[in-house]
Amino acid sequence: MNRTLIILSLICLSIMLKAQNLTEAVRYSYLNNYGTAGLAGLAGAGGAVGGDMGVLTINPSSIAEYRNSVLVITPNIYSVSSDASLLDQETTTTDLNSRIGMGSIGVVFASSSPGKRLSTNNLAITWNTHSFFREKVFYSGLTQGSITQRFVEQANGLDESNLDPFEGYLAYATDAIFDLNQDNFYDSDFKPTTVVDKNQDISRFGRMNEINLTWGGKIDETVNFGIGVGIPIVSFEENKTYVEEDQIDDFIPTFNRLEFRESLLTTGAGINVKAGIQSKVGNLLRVGLSMQSPTLLTLNDSYSTAMQYDYTWDSQRYITDEESPEGSFKYRLITPWKATGSIAGIIKTSNIFGFVNLDAEYIDYTNNQFDFQKFSNSSTDAARETEVNDNVLLQLTNGINLRIGADIGTQKFRVKGGVAMIQSPYDLQEDADIAYSGGLGFRGDSYFLDLSITQRKRSEGYVPYLVLDSEDNQQVAIDQKLTNIGVTLGFKF
Repeated sequence: MNRTLIILSLICLSIMLKAQNLTEAVRYSYLNNYGTAGLAGLAGAGGAVGGDMGVLTINPSSIAEYRNSVLVITPNIYSVSSDASLLDQETTTTDLNSRIGMGSIGVVFASSSPGKRLSTNNLAITWNTHSFFREKVFYSGLTQGSITQRFVEQANGLDESNLDPFEGYLAYATDAIFDLNQDNFYDSDFKPTTVVDKNQDISRFGRMNEINLTWGGKIDETVNFGIGVGIPIVSFEENKTYVEEDQIDDFIPTFNRLEFRESLLTTGAGINVKAGIQSKVGNLLRVGLSMQSPTLLTLNDSYSTAMQYDYTWDSQRYITDEESPEGSFKYRLITPWKATGSIAGIIKTSNIFGFVNLDAEYIDYTNNQFDFQKFSNSSTDAARETEVNDNVLLQLTNGINLRIGADIGTQKFRVKGGVAMIQSPYDLQEDADIAYSGGLGFRGDSYFLDLSITQRKRSEGYVPYLVLDSEDNQQVAIDQKLTNIGVTLGFKF
């Protein structure tokens, strides 16, 4: 956990709410494939086998297995349970946040020609959810230090006209910081050793979806091939409310309450290309290999802040409010290419059949790259681009994600299970997330039904604000349990 907190301290830039930083690079490249319930029941392991629409996002050659056209729809329930605590505090708050949504929907148009060298020639149009961003976190505690220390450090050496309109100026305009000597060096109602009661409410919403157009076929009933074009669509919203209070009358002279609010909305879209092959090796072995190109995303950030400061001076109470202008920024982010190698063993008996599939996915997160100059000629943006991309190279790493899943059953009934080990994209964080999944399936003559549940645990650190002395930074520990329940209903036509 301490390593994670160190990482987050290093990567936060000058304005807390701006999204163009290393955290955003991870958000849009460290993805989950919720897709169909059939694939989710295997923990996402299906790159060497076909016949499931969710596998198209891993290996597009799996489309070749379809002999009939199908329509598939997957609603799901996604929930996040968060335990957050300010370090060294006993107070822990649990927040459970659930949402019913759509994991995937798609159609495969199949053309089968038995006896010909190209025995299937299929086309698919699919829509999948790669990541949910919905979560709520709340923490509170009594610790030394105040966010006004950050505002003072930002403002020092600057006159009023040059203060940051999203942080420093708000603090100055609401009297949270003040320049008593008119020398451009600022003070506040707090000392670094002042003990302050603080809390923060964080709400995140949105998702990253992808529309895929996939084409492929089967050659000589032995080799599957497929290519696809993906169009990811990003929608992310974050709202934070940070509060400091003097809960005991006059424990902190003059000060009563501070509230700092941050809002961020990110929207955008992009494009990538996928290609893959699958092949039989004898009767009981299947292998697969696929690659996805870097994803080129064009993103738009809209952001704002607001502050309220409540204090008493000469027996008179003052409550002052100030809002920032509406900020916006358009830029590009190129997320990394990735490759997936897969192997599956086929299980066949007189009454039971199925498979065990292992996927190994390689991705190098250091290949994330921001382009701030595509839509801007500012020298400041150019310098910030270099800073952020340098942080990507220094703080991120490459990794291999492993997924293993098994599917076994009779002609009509299926049982699935799987485990995934997802490595952290951060260089200093060695722990991997572990996800477990299970599922059931039924196959009818003209329809099929799958049910799955996936659960994943992860821990992360969070620093609400940064100051020059890292010893004064507040550190929050967040433990989360993510649960996804999916139901897939498919119709053959």
